[in-house]
Amino acid sequence: MRMILTGMKGCGKTTIGTLLAEKLQIPFIDADTEIEKKHKNENGEDISFRDIFKKYGEKYFNELDIKTLKQIAKEFGDTDLVLACAGRTPLQEENQEILLGLGKIIFLNVEKSVLLKRILAQGIPAFFPYQDDPERSFDELLMERLPVYKKLADLTLDIGEETPETVVHTILTELKDYGKN
Repeated sequence: MRMILTGMKGCGKTTIGTLLAEKLQIPFIDADTEIEKKHKNENGEDISFRDIFKKYGEKYFNELDIKTLKQIAKEFGDTDLVLACAGRTPLQEENQEILLGLGKIIFLNVEKSVLLKRILAQGIPAFFPYQDDPERSFDELLMERLPVYKKLADLTLDIGEETPETVVHTILTELKDYGKN
C-alpha cells in the first residue's frame, strides 16, 4: 500500500505518517527532510527547509520540491510507503500528476483553530505573507490550499483533537473500506 499524506503545516503528517509506516512495517518518507537532503547534495549547505525558503525564495523552493518528489517517485518505484508531503507540494501542477500516480492521497483536514495554534506555537512561518497578521495569512493560505488538497484526495479526514493513534486507526479502517467500493 502506498499512502501520501497531505495537509497544512501542523496537521500531523509526520507524526501520523511515522505511526502508519511503523504499523504497516513499510518505509516512511518525510518530504521536508528529503528537500533538505536534496538542497545539501546540490549546494553543500545543511539548513532546514524553512531556512531554504527564507534564504532562496519561493521559486527556488518550488523547483527543489518538484525535483525531490520526482526523485522519491523514481527511487521507490512500486515499493509500499507512507509519504508526508510538504504543505506546498500539492499546489504545483507538475507535483499533482506525480502524486496521483504514487498512491492513495489522504488529506488531513484539521480544524482551523487547532491548526493555527499548533503553527504559531513554533513562531510565525516564513511563508506567511503578512508577518504582522498571522491569522489573515493563515486564512488566505487555507483559501488557496484547501480546494487543491480536497480535489486530489482519495480520502479526506476531518480532524479535531483526536490522538495520532486514533487517526491512524481511522485511516486504516477507511482504506480497507475504500478497497471494497
